[in-house]
Amino acid sequence: MTAPAARRPMTAPAAIRTFIAVGVPAAAQRDLADAAGHLRAHTPSAVRWAAPDGMHLTLKFLGNIAPALVAPLLAALSDAAHQTAPFGLRLSGLGAFPHPRRPRVLWAGIAGDTDALAALQRSVEQAATSLGFTPESRPFAPHITLGRVRQNAEAGALRRVGEALDAAPPLPPSTWTVGAIQLMQSIPTPGGMRYVELGAAKFVRVMLDSRPKDARSSG
Repeated sequence: MTAPAARRPMTAPAAIRTFIAVGVPAAAQRDLADAAGHLRAHTPSAVRWAAPDGMHLTLKFLGNIAPALVAPLLAALSDAAHQTAPFGLRLSGLGAFPHPRRPRVLWAGIAGDTDALAALQRSVEQAATSLGFTPESRPFAPHITLGRVRQNAEAGALRRVGEALDAAPPLPPSTWTVGAIQLMQSIPTPGGMRYVELGAAKFVRVMLDSRPKDARSSG
């Protein structure tokens, strides 16, 4: 009698690298690409630049997760979205972390209804914490990453990056309305990171006024 074939052990699905974000519309992405182009002209090789169509505003970085967590995460984000009304944001200024004289991450700033944005980020943080993710210890600093300085960049290149930031023209005040939060996957490719939306949770509360806070106060 032939012995039954041994079953192969089932392997768990590979982990996926994820984060939670709000999107940036095409018009703002074009303005960000123009700003990055100005900086790139002065620092051609010192920075790895983000693709314009992948630019986003991160609310919570999750890291590598099991694919089985995607559905619970989307359900938790949906609960957070149900408590949120659409609100307005705009681009505002350029800078670098940790400092323009020691740049490692080049970014565009965010203005507008930043109180609503901060409240949304807290809701997202609570949603992630309810599923076992570690709360972020650093204060939330909303920004859109334009590029990352290469680890091997020399001191002269770092200086030129700082000088390029100082000389950069002002960003156009591109405005948009945030109406959803997105669960995103980042996939490394030879040409840089590729971002895929795994799902989105739309806001359902009534929008009282979607103009950025600065515009409301001056109107």
